Amino acid sequence: MVKEKIHRVSMKDVVFKADKENKPVLTIRSGETVVFECRDAFNQVIQKPEDLPINFDMDKINPATGPVYIEGAEPGDTLEVHILKIDLAEQGSCCIIPSFGFIHEDYPDPWTRIIPIKNGYAVFSDKVKIPIDPFPGTIIVAPLEGSHGTLIPNEYGGNMDSKACRVGTIVYLPIFVKGALFGVGDVHAVQGDGEVCGTAVEIDANVTIKLVVNKKKKINRPQYETDEYFMTTAWGETADDAAKQALRDMIDWLVAEKKLTREEAYALCSCAVDFRVSQFVDITPGVRAVLPKNVFVD
Repeated sequence: MVKEKIHRVSMKDVVFKADKENKPVLTIRSGETVVFECRDAFNQVIQKPEDLPINFDMDKINPATGPVYIEGAEPGDTLEVHILKIDLAEQGSCCIIPSFGFIHEDYPDPWTRIIPIKNGYAVFSDKVKIPIDPFPGTIIVAPLEGSHGTLIPNEYGGNMDSKACRVGTIVYLPIFVKGALFGVGDVHAVQGDGEVCGTAVEIDANVTIKLVVNKKKKINRPQYETDEYFMTTAWGETADDAAKQALRDMIDWLVAEKKLTREEAYALCSCAVDFRVSQFVDITPGVRAVLPKNVFVD
């Protein structure tokens, strides 16, 4: 039996913009597995409590490791991102950044907390420890046009900051350019839905991912799937706008995949779909629609 080759991309190989002109650092075949060494969102400049989140070079924030070129990936295809494993560094950080965050007007001063990772917990303080639930906040392919900072979520993925993208989840991304040019980064050891202060437990990590080109599935925005749930996600000027788009995408999926009428799909969303805010803080808020698969009896 031939052992599967597992590729590796160093954290030295990063991009800060989603751009079809980015040069791939690795070429793989569909179905192959890659370990991505990821820097934290602060690009490793926050290491101790005295390192405050001020005077950042915003062109060097939120690095994504990659990009990886997947042979056979063509515009109109869908990239399946199977998140297999996440190995965290020994410590991360959570910061309050002036003029950034859901209620930033209440918190004008910078603040840093270094958070050790011990025995499956993020140790927030002597009295508070949080069970880790890691995921990559930024999962990205190249857009068709333009050069877009990795801090921004959009139809090509980007800084989605969705805690749904944990180990065991398949993230579906629409492919816009040949080879897809996939990258990943901004790992969070744990995050609450909303990410209200603007950061979670930001941390270096190695993320093991299998990348599969799906020629049959056609989507306009990212979708997520686990053994238990199917999810659509979207962004907008407001959370309401994002929720409406996620709802419309869920209705489209129910009509196409489950053969419901549009009226049935809309009503089922009202009866069974939960809407969860992924984040309030990344330029455009993100919302995901979460449908439990156990509502289907076939």
